[in-house]
Amino acid sequence: MKKYKAIFWDLDGTLWDLNGNTTIALTQLFQRFESSNFRDISIEHFLNCYTKHNEKVWALYREGKIAKEELRNKRFIDLFDEVKAEYDLDFVDLFATEFLAICPRLPHLIEGAREILEQTKGNYTHVILTNGFIEVQGFKMAAAEIEQYFSTVVYSEEAGVRKPHAAIFELALKRANCNAEEALMIGDDWDADILGARNAGIDQVFFTATEKRLAEIHHGKSVRHNYVPTFTIEKLNELKNIL
Repeated sequence: MKKYKAIFWDLDGTLWDLNGNTTIALTQLFQRFESSNFRDISIEHFLNCYTKHNEKVWALYREGKIAKEELRNKRFIDLFDEVKAEYDLDFVDLFATEFLAICPRLPHLIEGAREILEQTKGNYTHVILTNGFIEVQGFKMAAAEIEQYFSTVVYSEEAGVRKPHAAIFELALKRANCNAEEALMIGDDWDADILGARNAGIDQVFFTATEKRLAEIHHGKSVRHNYVPTFTIEKLNELKNIL
């Protein structure tokens, strides 16, 4: 088995349970405002529409087509429009503010995340490599109590580019003091994590936990392109066969 020196981890959806924590936060807010803004709307429809619009808006952000400030509210405006909620822009701002106050402070991890981090600590330099925003990612790691496993966090905001741009991977390699062939990227986002790492000459582990859900959002269209990643796993505990 190839010996790696550094492991690059995506945070949202790979370690921190993005879907689970988001569902909790949105459900709390839906129930709070249901009688005033979300009458005759089912929570299932609300959550499904959010996932779809959030995915679309983050894709636009990753491609540099919208700014961070626009992303914050646009996903909720698009959501409210589709579910036919009663809202104005003040409510959008309130909802977005409350969401960001609740969601990043939820502690739930993907199954097996803590176990694999504990098993591999000391054997590798662990690095978080994220397109998420500096002001919220720290809350997530603190809430989940995983900060101690990582030597550094590389943010796209400080790199000046977002995954899949090669420059953010190059910054991570510099921080980890290793070459591309000595690093391994683990992530659930095909474009940002897998193709990004490939283009930087870094081996990849495609974590497919969110693939089915995203395929449903995109009407069965696969998130993968014509490329076979170095490794593919369905559960994080499968990493014990790689690391």
